[in-house]
Amino acid sequence: MLTLRAHHLLCIQGYRGYGYSKNFTKNMNNIVCSLKMDTSIQVKIITKTDIICSCCPNNVTGKSCCYQCKVRYLDKKVLDLLQLEKDKVYYYKDLLNIIHNKITYESFKNICGICQWFHYGYCKKGLIANNI
Repeated sequence: MLTLRAHHLLCIQGYRGYGYSKNFTKNMNNIVCSLKMDTSIQVKIITKTDIICSCCPNNVTGKSCCYQCKVRYLDKKVLDLLQLEKDKVYYYKDLLNIIHNKITYESFKNICGICQWFHYGYCKKGLIANNI
């Protein structure tokens, strides 16, 4: 089972192999590859540091993000839009279906427009590939 921040569900869709550091990119590559290879993986949705955050240089002492207000906002917006429950376990394939059915370009822009990665367009391309 993987444990993921709610907003990381969207980050994963647009991930293109770029990141904050080599260590972050290696970790993210492993996570994304695992999810793509096996969509029956169970995922627990949380709103605190997760396996992706574990290798992020913005992770402060392993427990918080130096952009904590922003990531809490992103998590809440994703939980609300996708109607997911915090601390609940889902199959990744079910999460993909929920994303496909509930994310529009406008809702994606509303949630992720504040992210530093937004202007690169990677997430948009990844989500559009999933028909938003």
